[in-house]
Amino acid sequence: MSLRDTWQSWLGPAADTITDDQLHQLDTASRTISARWPDPDLADTREHSLAAAAQVILGDATLESVSAEWHAAVRAVDARRAALAGAVIATPGSEQQRAERAGITRQTVRKRLGKDVKPQDRG
Repeated sequence: MSLRDTWQSWLGPAADTITDDQLHQLDTASRTISARWPDPDLADTREHSLAAAAQVILGDATLESVSAEWHAAVRAVDARRAALAGAVIATPGSEQQRAERAGITRQTVRKRLGKDVKPQDRG
């Protein structure tokens, strides 16, 4: 089986236009990614990583564009974390009740309430 045959179904329509050099780059990236995240539970991580590698190899994305998306996602996570803290603070009830309702640990609730927080964790 050729390298092209191996990747045909994963690439879909891109298989018709990918060059041999790009195909080799993709295969090398795939092996590196699989070695980086070998745990079977990390299949989604491998798939996301390989998809981004393929986009870069095929010229549909750049390191800069993927990085910009990552930075935007981190900012969004930070914003939602702050929103969750506000909701935890504003919701009446015990720490345990708030933890159960929010699907977070009681320790996380305590941190959001400013309890048991080390000085370096403030902010």
